[in-house]
Amino acid sequence: MTTASSTSLAFRDARVLDGSGAAAFAGSVRVANGRIDEISDEPLDAERVIDLGGAYLAPGFIDMHAHSELRLFEHPEAPEKLTQGITTEVLGQDGVSVAPIPADLTAEWEERVKSLDGEIDGRWPWHTVAGYLDELEAAEPAVNCAYYAPHGNIRSQLAGFEDRPLSDERVVAAGPVDAPHLEQEAADGEAAPGELEALRRELAVALDEGAFGMSKGMIYPPSSYARDDELEALATVLAERDSFMISHVWNETDRVVESIERYLDICRRGGCHAHVSHLKVGGKRNWGRSEAVVDLFDEAVERGQRVTFDQYPYTAGSTMLTALLPPWARQGESEDIRHRLHSAAVRERIAADIDSASDWDNLARAAGSWENILITQTGSGRYQGETLASVAAAMDREPVDAMCELLVEEDLDVTMADFIMSEEDIQRFLADDRGTFCTDGIFGGKPHPRAIGTFGRILERYVRERDVLSPELLAYKAAGHPADILGLDDRGYVREGYVADLVAFDLDAVAANATYEDPFQFTDGIEYVLVGGTVAVADGAPTGARNGSVLRSHEEWNGANRPTLDRAAE
Repeated sequence: MTTASSTSLAFRDARVLDGSGAAAFAGSVRVANGRIDEISDEPLDAERVIDLGGAYLAPGFIDMHAHSELRLFEHPEAPEKLTQGITTEVLGQDGVSVAPIPADLTAEWEERVKSLDGEIDGRWPWHTVAGYLDELEAAEPAVNCAYYAPHGNIRSQLAGFEDRPLSDERVVAAGPVDAPHLEQEAADGEAAPGELEALRRELAVALDEGAFGMSKGMIYPPSSYARDDELEALATVLAERDSFMISHVWNETDRVVESIERYLDICRRGGCHAHVSHLKVGGKRNWGRSEAVVDLFDEAVERGQRVTFDQYPYTAGSTMLTALLPPWARQGESEDIRHRLHSAAVRERIAADIDSASDWDNLARAAGSWENILITQTGSGRYQGETLASVAAAMDREPVDAMCELLVEEDLDVTMADFIMSEEDIQRFLADDRGTFCTDGIFGGKPHPRAIGTFGRILERYVRERDVLSPELLAYKAAGHPADILGLDDRGYVREGYVADLVAFDLDAVAANATYEDPFQFTDGIEYVLVGGTVAVADGAPTGARNGSVLRSHEEWNGANRPTLDRAAE
């Protein structure tokens, strides 16, 4: 819970970026009681005065796609995020996360997401979104946190990890696990709902408990098992709240344009705002198709849709190594996958599928070479920082055989970085003002440097060196725009009365030091960061302050519906 500092603080001689995209202006900003107290073109007095010497002062950056759900319990001080200027992280991504979960699938969910979201000591003590957010609040994180309801988690309450359609023709006999509202309806004599209606109700509960929208991950089971009618039914629930759907689309490589078009159509039919996760175009043969993606967005906007996205500024992605497997090889629970991968015949079939053109998101084929698949983390710590080609050589196996063997030996707990993108596509998306930024930070081992260096890299490489973004557009895409998307009506902008989440940076000195070889190197040039008015970074170093808030949608929205915000247009 944010605690307002009783000490007033004034930043003088600042170049203020207000978050709207408007031109920077010279001025002073005073903070008192956790909020921006006054903005003036004259020097302001306060109990503590910091002269920025012409450095930029902007709203705190919002990481629109993060995977710190469990890391914040072990590392609540979050220095790798604060030193990028990040004051808010959005969790619950890709349709697979930590809540809600059926009680009988807790162990499976813990194992399934540990490569993505980490782990904690002991069994998770929550089953609901509200329960998770309460536990996170008790951990006193240094950054603010928002949460999306993950589609796969909600689906697992009704169908576990079964790959089958859900239908209202199939009635939920006893109601989903941990769904007391449905149990109460049954006790009151109401008819049991069909599966799609039950799924809709479970999403509504997650939103009522604090989720801001619903994420889906169309390459990650069980979210990947959804049919379009199921997603459209959920989109209508989001539309009723003026909320939004967030998607890792079905294919980010050979079928990226078709996949995004399919997603936009689902959101249009359901009536909700569409947000694309970690937007990219993967595979050399597809480079340049970012232009077609932008055209799709333009057409959707012309139809009256609201379309947004997030991205990170690197040519490599990162995810669980199991994502290299064809969809059929990932079906079932973790033990089913491990058992399947022991088979030599299965490994041969996987190799044949990877070598062939197909509709599934074939990330190994998109990489073009096993040298372009870098192992970033394993449960045992072996092979971290090595390519799959070198792992195969060490094992004296063919690459697919080595990949399967590594997954078996490590109980599937392996993550990777896959080099599949082009600078041209990255820059086209960066220049689009519908976009926001994210780290998509997956920790453990030697993680992809995006977890530690994303915002510093954008400032250094694309604002200062390449002029792809102006400082003003950077502040809008990093703070004002994401705050509008989330419906945070007193954050994301430097305005009087707003929560004092602020970042001061020296653009000439910003350097993203994180590398693939040595990722845990913090960004230089981020001079001060305030979270809720408390100084969390001073003179470039974390102070240890933990003043973040766990944000809940209904509290931030002052009700069940997200406010429509477009403050940059005001």
